[in-house]
Formats: sequence, C-alpha cells, structure tokens
Amino acid sequence: MRRIRSLRREAVGQAYCSTANLGAGFDCFGLALNKYSDRVQIRFTQLNKIRLAVKGAYSYGVPKDSNQNSAGPPAVALLERARLKKGLFITIDKNVPQGLGLGSSGATAAACTKTLDHLLDLRLSDDELVRVASLGERAVAGTAHADNVGASLLGGFVIVFDNPVRTISIKPPSKLRIVVATPGLRPRRNKTRIARGLVPRRIETEKALLNVGRASAIATGFSRGDIELIGAAMSDEIAEPRRSRLIPSYDNVKRLAFEAGASGVAISGAGPSLAALVDETRHSPRMVSRAMVQGFAQKGVQASSFVARPAPEARIVRSR
Repeated sequence: MRRIRSLRREAVGQAYCSTANLGAGFDCFGLALNKYSDRVQIRFTQLNKIRLAVKGAYSYGVPKDSNQNSAGPPAVALLERARLKKGLFITIDKNVPQGLGLGSSGATAAACTKTLDHLLDLRLSDDELVRVASLGERAVAGTAHADNVGASLLGGFVIVFDNPVRTISIKPPSKLRIVVATPGLRPRRNKTRIARGLVPRRIETEKALLNVGRASAIATGFSRGDIELIGAAMSDEIAEPRRSRLIPSYDNVKRLAFEAGASGVAISGAGPSLAALVDETRHSPRMVSRAMVQGFAQKGVQASSFVARPAPEARIVRSR
C-alpha cells in the first residue's frame, strides 16, 4: 500500500462548465466557461468502497451509483494508482445543468479528479489528469472523450490529441465573450450517446481536409488572439451537419447571430445549445444574445441565453 505523504482527510474542488468542438474541432477542442461550476467534496472512509451523494440546483436525475456517475471511474482509477485500500465519500454539489451541451458530466469528472489527486498527493501531470477524468465520460457517454474534461481541468482553450491523450492549453484573448443560447426542448435521455451516434464512421477525404485546415486555423487564432480568424474557421463538415437536424431553427439562429456581430457560431458539444464567439471590443455580446433568442422565437421555440468569459482551471477550494 502506498503511504500518503499528506495528512489531509478531506478536500473540496471546483471545475467550470465548457463548450466543446467549436465546430471543426470535434472531440479535440474545449473552452471553459465561467457561467456554471460543480464542486466536489471528498473524504476518506474505512468502508473500502465509494459512496456518492448529490445535491445542488441541478442534482435531479444525477445517478448516485459510482459506476454510472462521471465521478466514479476517475475515483477508482486514482485509488488504484495510489494503491490505497480505503473508501471514499464523495459529495457532488451539482450546479452545471445537464443535457444542454455544456459539459456537465465533464465538470463533475474534472472536479473529482482534481480533488482526489490533491488528497492523495499524486501530483499527476495535466495529461494524466485529463486521461483519468475522461474515464468518467466513458461511464456517461460511452466514449472517453477528453475535450470537455480537458477544458474544465486546465481552463481556457484546450486542445486534446493523440492516444494516449496529450493536451495543450492556450489562454484565450481577453476580449473574447461566449454567447450560449439554449432552446427550451424536452430533455432527451442519453442525449450525448444519441448525438455521438449521428457522427459518420467514414468521412470523405475532402471533408476531412476541410476540417483539419479549419481546426488548424482555430488553434492559430487562439494563439494569436485573433477572434475573427477563430470564428471564420468554425464551420464543421463532420458532426454538425447531422446534429443540426435535432435543433429547431438552427440555420436561422446562426444567421441572426452573424448579423448581430458574432465571429463564429457552432453547436455547443452535443447540443442543443449554440455557442457564438464575440469580440466585445467590436460588437455587443448582449445584442448577439438577443438575436439568437429571437432566432429561436421566430420558429416558435422559446430559448434562454447567457454571456460568459473563458474560465480558469479547476482549483482546490478547501482542504484539511
């Protein structure tokens, strides 16, 4: 059994929500948003098992079975890494809404991974943290995609690539604002699994080349602080053409967002939210927000929206 250097008994960690893909960066790009965040409290127990409790504004329907909750698999993996034969009591303060395409399960997995790494004093690298946290996504979505957990753990704009996963974190431009508009649709069960099932398994070379070029331009835009370049490259040829069919007024909302000054618009993660990037020194994010809500309303769909800034990395809130 590995001896823990730290004498800490419990800790609380926090991780923000995120928008993933940004169009052409399917499963590779994530951007943390400072609108919602999950907090996870973890303490050691002598029961030699993992127990979960869920509270908070969006706790309804969140599974408490550690095999089905995105906090469970990362916790198991980290205990095994530490060779520690102890139990855990994990309390999730669920404040990221589910089913909107804002990386809700990813925020929980990221907060749990950050907190338990701290408690166990493992001092894992960023790449290792993201790999572990992505195990939580597998429990929820069926695939260990790392874009949301990468953004929630590392903050800002994150690129995940390679197998095993490696990461690059880039600080977004300070003038960047993200407008998220969400249609008031009835929640779909297993929405993320359904959305992932729509992605074609075979891709035409021409479409793949378009996405590779655009994704490269998005990454370059973030490194240069060029919001117009980022937005111009956000068109997707792989996932969005099929996923857009699930979102009423998709084309209308995008058109009105661009007319109001958005630099780029894409489905946020698996949807149904749409995320627009705006340079606040050139255009009003509030105007873009109103335009997107209006775009849904014109097709008889009520919608809500918010404006966010890029969020910082996951952090330890309290430890003792």
